[in-house]
Amino acid sequence: MKIFKIVSIVLLLSVITACGSKGEKQEEVVVDENTGRVDVSKLNMTNLLEEIKKREKAFKEDQTVNNRHSFLLMEAYVSFSERFNNRENADEYLFKAGEIAMGEKMTVEAIRYLTRLYDEFPRYEKRAYGLFLLGFVQENYSGNLDEARRIYQLFLMEFPNHEMADDARASIDNLGKSPEEIIRGFEIKDSLAQLEKKAA
Repeated sequence: MKIFKIVSIVLLLSVITACGSKGEKQEEVVVDENTGRVDVSKLNMTNLLEEIKKREKAFKEDQTVNNRHSFLLMEAYVSFSERFNNRENADEYLFKAGEIAMGEKMTVEAIRYLTRLYDEFPRYEKRAYGLFLLGFVQENYSGNLDEARRIYQLFLMEFPNHEMADDARASIDNLGKSPEEIIRGFEIKDSLAQLEKKAA
């Protein structure tokens, strides 16, 4: 009977130890052999947040014109926003991915991320600004003036009192104009304003 108790205790401890080690087992970080990059699509949320911090640090420290860390950081932001879109910062990371894409002149990606931001995160505090940037990208990067006009009009309809509302109106007024035409328009407005002032 004593041997049975000892064997039972040993078996019980073995099961507890095995279960405990499985629960505490660290997720293996998968690194691509060819590029040395961490595959962010396979990281759990905790490890992905750590990877984002590392990539943000590398991005900030790299002051070169073509910051080679920008794509890696954008990739991590997008992965988080896609896989954990109901978590805190998912909206902010998607916004930052859109900003990086704009900075790198990655037009298709910028449009995709800023569109997703508007569609998927209605409560995000920078949603209006993201929508304005989407119009800016359509106007200045893709040259799609009709879509830019539609987005600026949507911006004014949804956010008429936003600090960027005047910029959206000016953008609509100046769509398709060359810089010279815009300057000439300002000069005419200024001249008319001075004439009105003298008349008053």
